[in-house]
Amino acid sequence: MKILRKFHLLLFMLLSMLMQTRAQQRFGVDIDFFGYVDNREYKSQYTIDKTILGTIMSPKLYFAIDSNHRIFGGIHYNQDFGKHRENRGQTLPIAYYNFRNKNFDFALGHMPRFERLKDVPRLVLSDTLMYNRPNIEGMYLAFQKKQLKQALYIDWLSEQSYSQRERFIVGLSGKYRLGSFYLLDDALLYHNALTSNDSIVEHIQDNGVAMLRAGIDVSRKTFLDSLTIDAGMVVGFDRVRSEYDLRIARGFISNLYVGYRAFFLANTLYLGDAQHLPNGDSFYNRERYNRLDLGWIPFRKGNIEGKFTASFHFAPDQTSNQQAFTLRYKFGKNIWRK
Repeated sequence: MKILRKFHLLLFMLLSMLMQTRAQQRFGVDIDFFGYVDNREYKSQYTIDKTILGTIMSPKLYFAIDSNHRIFGGIHYNQDFGKHRENRGQTLPIAYYNFRNKNFDFALGHMPRFERLKDVPRLVLSDTLMYNRPNIEGMYLAFQKKQLKQALYIDWLSEQSYSQRERFIVGLSGKYRLGSFYLLDDALLYHNALTSNDSIVEHIQDNGVAMLRAGIDVSRKTFLDSLTIDAGMVVGFDRVRSEYDLRIARGFISNLYVGYRAFFLANTLYLGDAQHLPNGDSFYNRERYNRLDLGWIPFRKGNIEGKFTASFHFAPDQTSNQQAFTLRYKFGKNIWRK
C-alpha cells in the first residue's frame, strides 16, 4: 500500500534525523487504540439506521526538538468489521508540528481529532466524525490560563479541483470557570465553495452555528462523583448564494450530567427552530429533540477505558434507540533521551 510505504519512508527520515543531529532531546512513540461497536436503531426522518463496528489503530512517532517543539509522524489504520470490497477501510497519515507550553497549544498538519475536539457538542460536530474522519487536516490553536481555555481550529475538508468543491470548517470552542460556575462557547462556520469546472451550475453554501451556555458544577457538594447542569442559546444560519438569502434558526439547549462510580446519566434537550447543520448531528434538524444516555464504565484504569452507553432519542416523529460500546487505550513511551 502506498500509504504504508510513505509511513516507512517517514520512519526512516525520522531515524536519520535522530542519528545526524544532537539538537533533539527525546524520541518516542505514542499508540492510540480505539474500538467501537455502535448499533443505531434510528427511526426518525433525516437519520440513518446503521450498525458501525470497527477499530482504529493510531501509532505515531514523535521528535522532541526541545521541551516545547515536537514533530509527529504516523498513521491511522481504520477498518470496519466484516471486511469486503464495499465496506469502509482507510489508512490515513498522521503528520504534524506541535508547539506546547503552559499557555499555548499550536498544531499544524494532519493531527488526531479526538485529542483536541472530543468535547465539542454533537450539535456542532457529529460524533460519527470520530469514526470516519479521525484527523483534523489544518491548524489548531488553544490558549489556556488559570480558569480560561479557548481554542480555534481550521479543518480543510476538500481542495478545489475540476470535480471537487473547495470545502473547509473554521471552529471555536472554549470554557471559562468561576468557582462552581462556568461558561461554554462553541461556534462553527462551514464554507462549501465551487469546483473549477465553469460549465456546470453551482452555488456557494455558507452554513454555521454558535452556542453560548452557562452552567454549574456541584459535584463536590453532593455524594455524586459528578453533577453538572448547563443551559443556553443556539443560533444557526444557512445560505446558498443566488438561491436564497440568509436563514436564521434559533433554539434553546440544556444538558445534565450525573456520574456515580462506574455509572452515568446524561440528558440533552433542544427546543426551537430546526437546525440545518451538515456537520452536526442530524437529530437537531427538528424543532424538539431530547437525548437520554445511560452509561456504564466497566473498567477505567490508567490509559484504558471501556464504556457502554444506551441512548434514547425522543423526536416528534419517532423514538429511536442506540447501544454503543467503545474501548480506548493510549500508550506512550520515550525510546531515546539525550
